[in-house]
Amino acid sequence: MRLAYFDCPSGAAGDMILGALVDAGVPFEALREGLGKLDLRGYSLERREVMK
Repeated sequence: MRLAYFDCPSGAAGDMILGALVDAGVPFEALREGLGKLDLRGYSLERREVMK
């Protein structure tokens, strides 16, 4: 089992956390499945690669 610790004294944006998790190797579909188990409404989840 792997653990990740977040030190966010000023908060953290959900999209940035999800992007960091995917960048760290968490499969996108695993995130989609995990979020699907929560009682959340009014969001969409999509994946696209961007170069900045």
